[in-house]
Amino acid sequence: MQNTTTVPSRHLPSRTLGALALFGALLLPPVAANASDAREPDEVYRQVCAHCHAPQYEVGPEITIAFPEAAWEARGNYIRNTVRHGRAAMPAFRTAKISDAELDGLIQALVSGELDDAPAATGEE
Repeated sequence: MQNTTTVPSRHLPSRTLGALALFGALLLPPVAANASDAREPDEVYRQVCAHCHAPQYEVGPEITIAFPEAAWEARGNYIRNTVRHGRAAMPAFRTAKISDAELDGLIQALVSGELDDAPAATGEE
Protein backbone atom coordinates (compact mmCIF):
# COMPACT_ATOMS: atom_id res chain seq x y z
CA MET A 1 0.00 0.00 0.00
CA GLN A 2 1.40 3.39 -0.95
CA ASN A 3 1.67 6.28 1.44
CA THR A 4 -0.19 9.28 0.16
CA THR A 5 -0.14 12.64 1.73
CA THR A 6 -2.90 15.08 1.13
CA VAL A 7 -1.76 18.66 1.07
CA PRO A 8 -4.42 21.21 1.89
CA SER A 9 -5.30 23.50 -0.97
CA ARG A 10 -3.72 26.94 -0.83
CA HIS A 11 -6.53 28.41 -2.86
CA LEU A 12 -9.24 30.35 -1.09
CA PRO A 13 -12.88 29.90 -2.00
CA SER A 14 -14.26 32.66 -4.21
CA ARG A 15 -16.53 33.89 -1.39
CA THR A 16 -13.51 34.39 0.86
CA LEU A 17 -11.60 36.21 -1.88
CA GLY A 18 -14.58 38.47 -2.54
CA ALA A 19 -14.88 39.31 1.15
CA LEU A 20 -11.14 40.06 1.39
CA ALA A 21 -11.29 42.29 -1.69
CA LEU A 22 -14.25 44.21 -0.27
CA PHE A 23 -12.50 44.62 3.08
CA GLY A 24 -9.33 45.85 1.34
CA ALA A 25 -11.33 48.33 -0.75
CA LEU A 26 -12.90 49.74 2.40
CA LEU A 27 -9.44 50.44 3.84
CA LEU A 28 -8.34 52.51 0.84
CA PRO A 29 -8.99 56.24 0.73
CA PRO A 30 -11.58 57.28 -1.84
CA VAL A 31 -10.26 58.03 -5.32
CA ALA A 32 -11.32 61.17 -7.09
CA ALA A 33 -13.88 60.24 -9.75
CA ASN A 34 -12.82 63.00 -12.11
CA ALA A 35 -10.45 65.93 -12.35
CA SER A 36 -12.87 68.29 -10.57
CA ASP A 37 -12.88 65.99 -7.50
CA ALA A 38 -9.09 65.71 -7.43
CA ARG A 39 -7.13 66.97 -4.42
CA GLU A 40 -5.02 70.06 -4.88
CA PRO A 41 -1.30 69.42 -5.53
CA ASP A 42 -0.23 70.91 -2.19
CA GLU A 43 -2.66 68.61 -0.39
CA VAL A 44 -1.40 65.54 -2.28
CA TYR A 45 2.19 66.53 -1.48
CA ARG A 46 1.37 67.05 2.20
CA GLN A 47 -0.62 63.81 2.55
CA VAL A 48 1.54 61.48 0.45
CA CYS A 49 4.98 62.93 -0.32
CA ALA A 50 6.03 65.17 2.56
CA HIS A 51 6.45 62.25 4.98
CA CYS A 52 9.72 61.46 3.26
CA HIS A 53 10.54 64.37 0.94
CA ALA A 54 10.09 67.36 3.28
CA PRO A 55 13.51 68.84 4.10
CA GLN A 56 13.15 68.37 7.87
CA TYR A 57 12.74 64.58 7.52
CA GLU A 58 15.73 63.97 5.24
CA VAL A 59 14.45 60.55 4.17
CA GLY A 60 14.07 61.11 0.43
CA PRO A 61 15.50 63.81 -1.79
CA GLU A 62 13.88 67.24 -1.75
CA ILE A 63 11.53 67.30 -4.72
CA THR A 64 10.06 70.81 -4.50
CA ILE A 65 12.94 72.54 -6.29
CA ALA A 66 11.88 74.26 -9.52
CA PHE A 67 13.33 72.98 -12.80
CA PRO A 68 14.08 74.95 -15.96
CA GLU A 69 11.06 74.90 -18.27
CA ALA A 70 13.05 73.01 -20.91
CA ALA A 71 13.37 70.07 -18.47
CA TRP A 72 9.73 69.97 -17.33
CA GLU A 73 8.63 67.20 -19.68
CA ALA A 74 11.59 64.92 -18.91
CA ARG A 75 11.34 65.59 -15.17
CA GLY A 76 7.57 65.01 -15.28
CA ASN A 77 8.03 61.66 -17.01
CA TYR A 78 10.63 60.68 -14.41
CA ILE A 79 8.31 61.65 -11.54
CA ARG A 80 5.35 59.81 -13.09
CA ASN A 81 7.39 56.64 -13.62
CA THR A 82 8.84 56.79 -10.11
CA VAL A 83 5.45 57.38 -8.47
CA ARG A 84 3.72 54.59 -10.38
CA HIS A 85 6.51 51.99 -10.31
CA GLY A 86 8.66 52.95 -7.32
CA ARG A 87 12.43 53.31 -7.23
CA ALA A 88 14.93 52.12 -4.60
CA ALA A 89 13.26 52.88 -1.22
CA MET A 90 10.39 54.80 -2.87
CA PRO A 91 7.26 52.65 -2.99
CA ALA A 92 4.94 52.55 -5.99
CA PHE A 93 1.65 54.43 -5.61
CA ARG A 94 -1.37 53.08 -7.46
CA THR A 95 -4.25 55.21 -8.68
CA ALA A 96 -6.13 54.32 -5.48
CA LYS A 97 -3.65 56.50 -3.56
CA ILE A 98 -2.93 59.19 -6.18
CA SER A 99 -5.30 59.45 -9.13
CA ASP A 100 -3.96 60.23 -12.59
CA ALA A 101 -5.48 63.73 -12.43
CA GLU A 102 -3.89 64.35 -9.02
CA LEU A 103 -0.55 63.07 -10.28
CA ASP A 104 -0.73 65.38 -13.31
CA GLY A 105 -1.38 68.37 -11.02
CA LEU A 106 1.35 67.31 -8.61
CA ILE A 107 3.89 66.94 -11.41
CA GLN A 108 3.05 70.36 -12.82
CA ALA A 109 3.38 71.95 -9.36
CA LEU A 110 6.67 70.16 -8.64
CA VAL A 111 8.47 70.94 -11.89
CA SER A 112 7.34 74.57 -11.89
CA GLY A 113 8.37 75.13 -8.28
CA GLU A 114 4.85 75.95 -7.03
CA LEU A 115 5.35 73.71 -3.98
CA ASP A 116 8.60 75.39 -2.93
CA ASP A 117 6.94 77.01 0.10
CA ALA A 118 7.86 75.69 3.55
CA PRO A 119 4.26 75.57 4.90
CA ALA A 120 3.25 72.98 2.30
CA ALA A 121 6.30 70.87 3.14
CA THR A 122 5.90 71.03 6.91
CA GLY A 123 2.13 70.57 7.02
CA GLU A 124 1.55 73.97 8.65
CA GLU A 125 -1.66 75.71 7.69
